[in-house]
Order: sequence, then C-alpha cells, then structure tokens
Amino acid sequence: MTHDARFHFTKILVNDIESQFAFYASVLGMAEKYRYAHGTGDDALEEIIMTSAAGGDPTLVLVHFLNQPGQAPGEAILGFTVPDLDDTVRRVSEAGGTVEQAPFEVSDFKLRAAFVRDPEGHRIELVQSL
Repeated sequence: MTHDARFHFTKILVNDIESQFAFYASVLGMAEKYRYAHGTGDDALEEIIMTSAAGGDPTLVLVHFLNQPGQAPGEAILGFTVPDLDDTVRRVSEAGGTVEQAPFEVSDFKLRAAFVRDPEGHRIELVQSL
C-alpha cells in the first residue's frame, strides 16, 4: 500500500525566536524563507521558516507561542506533506493515533493542515497543497 507521504519539515518550539534564528543562521547557514504570525489567544504564534542556504527541502521551522508558558527543550513537531489529508487523518485513528486538530485551511500558504499525535503522543502536522 502506497501513501505517497513525504517528510517535509521539523518544527521546534522555542522561547526566544530571534536568538534561535541567529544561532541556526550563523552556525549551520540556515536562511530565512518566510516569517508567519497567526492565531489568537493561547494559539497565537510566530514562525520563522528556514531552509539551507542552498535551498530545497526539508525545512526547519522555529515556533514561538506568544501566550503560552516557556517550552521544554526538545519539543518538536514533525511535518509530512500528504496527497489526501482527509484519508491520512482517517488512518491516524485506525492506527492507534489521535486527531488533535481536524483538517483546516491555511489560505496564506494555499494548503490544508491537521495536527495529530502518534500512539506515544508525538505531535505531527500533516499538510496538503491546495
């Protein structure tokens, strides 16, 4: 059975987004691709989407939640691009995972996304291009 999912990005949760950006840029040569802020209340966040200076995939995304307590070191979100988001989310439950946030549209990036957790609780963001 082929699902055609592709590992696409890792998001790390950070407390000081600018100093973390400076670290990955100066030490590993990562370059800013986009900056994005969205959400309200506890879900308000800012992201810096980075890629290698040479370009290409996968990407590293720095995430800072504006209205939540500091993040524990090591907190990360794995990102996969999938061809059929609804089918993939359906299979999450069948395989023992949980759906944290049902599919929703992110019009700024022309994609749909969902957040799920694997059976041990690791957070995964699934995205499908529109």
